[in-house]
Amino acid sequence: MPTVMIYWSPGRNAEQKKAVIEGITDTLVTKGGARREDVLIVFQNIEPGDFGRGGVVGTPPGLKGED
Repeated sequence: MPTVMIYWSPGRNAEQKKAVIEGITDTLVTKGGARREDVLIVFQNIEPGDFGRGGVVGTPPGLKGED
């Protein structure tokens, strides 16, 4: 079963997520030979403080506090 994990900042709406799911699924079926019913796509929001880069706690792009 192809599994795709997408880590991104919060703020996408259901319509955007649907479009991403459809596009990735289509690609895995047509280019990767996967069965459509086997494709699993999971969205994981990255909230402020959930990651660090270079030893510093980070804020995802587009969220308050990001330069």
